[in-house]
Amino acid sequence: MKKTILALGLVYALIGCKRDTAEEMNEQVLGSALTERVERVTLPESPLSKQDVDQALKTFLEREHDFHWHWAKPEVIWSAAHYGDSTVAIGYTINGVKSIDEISHTINLKEGKWKTTHDALIDLIVKMASESAGRSIEWKEIMIEDDEFLPILTIKMVDRNVIERLMNLENVRYIEPLDFRLVEQEEIDSRSSSGCSPSTYGMNSADYTWTTPNCYIPWNFNNMNIPSAWSSVQGQGITVGVIDAGISSSQALLNGSFNNGDSNVGRVRSLAYSLGTSAYTTCSHGTAMSGLAVGPRNNVGATTGVAYKSNLNFVRACNDVVLDASAERTGVKNALVYLGNIADVRVISMSIGTPFGSSVLLDGVNYAHNKGKMVMAAAGTSFSWTSWWGVIYPAAYSNCVAVTGVNENSQTCSDCHDGGEVDFTVIMERSANDSRNSVSLPQSGSTLTYIGGSSAATATAAGIASLVWSVDPSMTRSQVLNLLTITSQNYPNQNGSKGWGNLNAAAAVNAAVNL
Repeated sequence: MKKTILALGLVYALIGCKRDTAEEMNEQVLGSALTERVERVTLPESPLSKQDVDQALKTFLEREHDFHWHWAKPEVIWSAAHYGDSTVAIGYTINGVKSIDEISHTINLKEGKWKTTHDALIDLIVKMASESAGRSIEWKEIMIEDDEFLPILTIKMVDRNVIERLMNLENVRYIEPLDFRLVEQEEIDSRSSSGCSPSTYGMNSADYTWTTPNCYIPWNFNNMNIPSAWSSVQGQGITVGVIDAGISSSQALLNGSFNNGDSNVGRVRSLAYSLGTSAYTTCSHGTAMSGLAVGPRNNVGATTGVAYKSNLNFVRACNDVVLDASAERTGVKNALVYLGNIADVRVISMSIGTPFGSSVLLDGVNYAHNKGKMVMAAAGTSFSWTSWWGVIYPAAYSNCVAVTGVNENSQTCSDCHDGGEVDFTVIMERSANDSRNSVSLPQSGSTLTYIGGSSAATATAAGIASLVWSVDPSMTRSQVLNLLTITSQNYPNQNGSKGWGNLNAAAAVNAAVNL
């Protein structure tokens, strides 16, 4: 039987205490918003060593090739928070609601039980933090983010008493350290930034073809039957949301010349950011992804995108392609909520991720999904540290459409991840040379530039989904996803590591036309 909170930070009163007395005391302190867990958590007096925390995580990784914080013991979770920036995410809920996965988009945190629970948790955290510190602590001193849409409080706090108390509440869905690094910081930094530098490999003339009004079609667009689909639709009336590490202020075709050439149809390009102070950065990754998905069919000798008449809503949410910092995970979650709340956005493309499960990212994905968006995410592009890994997060979540890249022979690309969570593949690598990938926009100008991995595959897939949706913008996400599925390479026999296989843009568009 669940017990209500009797007094802040104290052990329960005597067993023989009358129920009405307990309820009266509870009402005096916090009201009835918070409920104790039956099974109690007790944290050790001191945190585990970094080595012990690493080993605990590695045990899961070696056995499961995966990791989620809810698999770990409470002492491991609490200890891990000490070895980052001390940022902890607290996912909460109201009494009687175990999961918000399917209702997250309906929650109003400003009214009723949700507000009462929100306020009670903040009151509890502040009072216990003040007690531990021996002085009055204000909420703003420890609060990193008080989410406006999702029941998540993010705090900078590793105090044992506070965390233990929260772990013992039924109202706490999860407590997760947001900034823990399993490997050394300098190793993370070196590989994390690698996705931000453009390829320097010399462009082969066989990897593009000229088209009107004066632009180039990447070689692999033909493999995916994209030009054939253009005879029917070009993505008009659909907005693609791209979440990435920033966009270039110097690439005119994604700024003032977004309506250049055959894309001059009054389409809209919007920029936002949930990390940093601007959507503009020097990282080339977001520019290349946006170019692949919706770059204009231009007259300046650059490459075209797949859905060259679609709108673009770009959000900078991270510093690079690996979501290893607390601000990046929170930033992507906020970007998903932001795009989820924009009615015109139908497809969200994320060519970013992390090998570790994150409840914060999951909350963001579920919110956007519940809002009717098709959330497409990269299955992962390997560095030496993840060559054995399967599909990364958030792509591995069921409410994401996971995409990976293959070569001309439909073999997984040299650096791409695959696995049971993959939904679709996109041809983006030459079989004879893994340096010859997809082709997209550079940081500035019109010079053709290679871009590869599951990142390029995902952006291309997002463009294809936009083409299909533009046949009839009133279609639901389920209808569009079904059309992509039944016209794909492996249908009706799903492959164990490559899903439904290569998308077929023209076939999917034709199927939509004939509905």
